[in-house]
Amino acid sequence: MHTCLEIGLELKIDYILFQELFINMNIMTTISHSAYYCIVPESEKIRPRVMIFAKKSSRFQFCQKSNICSDTDILIIDINDSVNSNAEVIQLINVYNEKSLAENSNE
Repeated sequence: MHTCLEIGLELKIDYILFQELFINMNIMTTISHSAYYCIVPESEKIRPRVMIFAKKSSRFQFCQKSNICSDTDILIIDINDSVNSNAEVIQLINVYNEKSLAENSNE
């Protein structure tokens, strides 16, 4: 995860999405990075499987939309451009889509 965030910083990437990430369940934390905010689904009981890191120095602002869906396998944010107020809001959705591990199953 640190490597991905460092590469994202070098490439000037504002939002990085992760799935099946590391979370310390004892204290419900994950890695931190000085250049990125960490956005996780709102849940204290279930280990989230999706996460978004948002660059702190980005011109794009985000708003977490937990009112749209309470599923911890879905994370939704609205992104708007703080420089261009006429730009449309973009909705970024990180969906964990677990494939069944059952034999001969395509669910």
